[in-house]
Amino acid sequence: MADYFLFLLRTMEVIALLYALLIFLYSVGWYLQKTNLSKNNEHSTFVSVLIAARNEELHIESLLNDLLHQDYPRDKFEIIIADDHSNDATAKIISTIIQENDLVNIRLLSVNGSGKKAALSEAILAAKGQFILVTDADCRLHPDWISTMTEIYNQQELKILLGPVMIEPGTGIFGKLQSLEFMSLMGSTAGSCRIGLPSMANGANLGFDREIALSLGKEAFKHRYASGDDIFLLHAMLKSYGTDAVGFALHENAIVKTAALPTLKSFMQQRMRWVSKSRGYTRAAIIVPAVVVFFFNLALLLLLGMSFLFPFLFPVYMLLTLFKFMIDYPLLSGVSSFTKNRQLLIWALPLEVIYPFYVVIVAVAGNFSGINWKGRKIT
Repeated sequence: MADYFLFLLRTMEVIALLYALLIFLYSVGWYLQKTNLSKNNEHSTFVSVLIAARNEELHIESLLNDLLHQDYPRDKFEIIIADDHSNDATAKIISTIIQENDLVNIRLLSVNGSGKKAALSEAILAAKGQFILVTDADCRLHPDWISTMTEIYNQQELKILLGPVMIEPGTGIFGKLQSLEFMSLMGSTAGSCRIGLPSMANGANLGFDREIALSLGKEAFKHRYASGDDIFLLHAMLKSYGTDAVGFALHENAIVKTAALPTLKSFMQQRMRWVSKSRGYTRAAIIVPAVVVFFFNLALLLLLGMSFLFPFLFPVYMLLTLFKFMIDYPLLSGVSSFTKNRQLLIWALPLEVIYPFYVVIVAVAGNFSGINWKGRKIT
């Protein structure tokens, strides 16, 4: 029995060290990340902003209002909303806004296919701009979003630009925990990009070259998976153009904001949908980190469970949880400063206790169970 526990603890030590190395590298990458804008106000690039929308009657007007108040010449960008078979008032609201304001740079596209990937694919084909910006219908944008993302993209001569996304914490504890957890994802996205191992992307804030995306064909989105329009496009770009083609827009004006999900059920459904695309991953740069994070959190969960039978393991669990907190904190601190949400750091330690349950449940359920999303069954 003693040998069994010794082997278990040694295994956990190895996993913990691998996790520490991973987050340390991401943290270094985050703090090395810099964006210096040249203050170039020529605005010569024609931009197509694409939004795939399904049943977004509560949000679409706010998003369009943000887009119509962008500090970018109205004749230098277009907005294409690809309506993914909405059965609410989404399309009606968009049409009304276009008619009432006599807008010529907004187009409502009725999608023939089904799902976000089909909507975006059809919108890309219809787009006129060489530079494509993608966001989600439930997001809010800074007035300089288009100009900031476009300038960074041109300045760094990129093929794909990853943008920062922030969850508004709101007033409740659940929203604050969501916001803090999402900061770790943003920090990992930027950090991994800076060290030359980009592994994540977010379709709520993404920019890329239209012709290149079209040339990648089916590899760009992998339509057989319901989710992953962002990550599969990133991987296809990396495969064809390497890591120098990818950049991260670390600038406060590039931040896209979205609201926290209202219920635990909606939150879990969203994260399970995100995880479901992992079956399509082929790059070691994303598979290895995902495996390390999963097994470290699984180890913590198993250690906690075994502590009920073997109480002497509970101090080990507490030490490893504290160790994880100390490893995660520098990255969370950097991202919270960037988003001006440092007050959320008081929830960092409670999140460390909850996080292993969330990671393990979502990872297993997302890969082995069906998911309902906006009235559709996703398998």
